Amino acid sequence: MKEMHERAVKAAARYAEIKGYEVVDRDWASEALAGRIDLVAKDDGAYVFIEVTAVDRSEGGFAEGRLTREQLEVLAATWFADNAPDAEAPVRFDAIDMIVVGGSKALLRHHINKLGCYEG
Repeated sequence: MKEMHERAVKAAARYAEIKGYEVVDRDWASEALAGRIDLVAKDDGAYVFIEVTAVDRSEGGFAEGRLTREQLEVLAATWFADNAPDAEAPVRFDAIDMIVVGGSKALLRHHINKLGCYEG
């Protein structure tokens, strides 16, 4: 399962870059907080925190994220405080979910602004 998630994060980063995002961090975790941020990217001046999920097609449909809204926001705030040079850049939360259908094939869903609070 861990290997599938690592491959999914790598694929999600490639996808984000193809879409014009600049990936600035991967697999970030804080020692003080539970949870991790799979990808941090910049899109048109906004910092985008991306949660990645992947399931095998035998498991059914797309997986839902493993972090709550509060966990995502606290992790993002902690990352932002330590890593963002822009003091007032907008922040957005996305999800990239995959259903792995074969060796290197997956059905991908990109949910932009999954928390619905971005004011670009």
